[in-house]
Amino acid sequence: MPDLNEWGNPVTNFESKVVGRGVEKGHDSNETIKDHTDMGKKREIGFPVEGIHRSEKPRESGVTAAIDHGLGLLAQKDILDIAADYFDLAKIMVGIPALIKDQLLKEKIEFYHKNEVLAFPGGQFLEYVFVKGKTREYFSAVTKAGFKLIEVSDNIIDISPGEKSKLIKTASEEYGFKVLGETGSKKVSSDTKKLIKDIKNCLDSGSWKVMFEAAELFENGKFKSDLINEISREIDINKLIFELPGGWISGITISHIYSLQVWLIEKFGSEVNIGNVEPGGVLCLEAERNNLGTHMKF
Repeated sequence: MPDLNEWGNPVTNFESKVVGRGVEKGHDSNETIKDHTDMGKKREIGFPVEGIHRSEKPRESGVTAAIDHGLGLLAQKDILDIAADYFDLAKIMVGIPALIKDQLLKEKIEFYHKNEVLAFPGGQFLEYVFVKGKTREYFSAVTKAGFKLIEVSDNIIDISPGEKSKLIKTASEEYGFKVLGETGSKKVSSDTKKLIKDIKNCLDSGSWKVMFEAAELFENGKFKSDLINEISREIDINKLIFELPGGWISGITISHIYSLQVWLIEKFGSEVNIGNVEPGGVLCLEAERNNLGTHMKF
């Protein structure tokens, strides 16, 4: 008689393999979760491609930051199986970490870390607790969850430069986090000089890199290339991670998302840092970085 799953149905080969490796049932992840960081380094098929040289993990440039809307462990496993070599960060967006069961959240974070992908909670979650006066409680909870990277943003609330600097320093110096600053507003278009000052403040306060809010890059659906050109004259591009826009920004289409990543690669090269990448889009972005995508040049 075949083994039955928790619904009383026969266990499929797929279920048997996945559950046996402890991804679904929460077994000891040290023994059951495969590390995919060596994936793809030995090529036996031998496709005749001339890829652009890409830095290896841990990367300081060419960083890809994926956005996790609350992927289940099996979906996360699928992404890491096929693309772990090609992304570096995973943002579990906004306040979603608070909605995931504690053990599952810890497993998600650990699974990312075993594949050299640093997970972090979205910066707007910190904005939420900042308004509530619960910043230290938040930092403690983030530590207990297993996060090692944190984002400090002021997308939807006003935080003074001094307060933002203090948040970054507290996170890095007292709690030991690696910190991503973020510049830009989701509400209004900011003055370019203000954005530059904010970026410098984040870096001077100890941020590893600074995320550039995607909403600042578009106005009424039109891309503001002049803004990036002006900022790139003042700031080391390797210190910035340019976010791709999403459906939460009015007037944005899939074409805008694709066009921006292609523009960034053509403007700054394959090692430009790009964030807010959908998990299913990681390989497509890597193909563009290596001149193997739909916009390939001959």
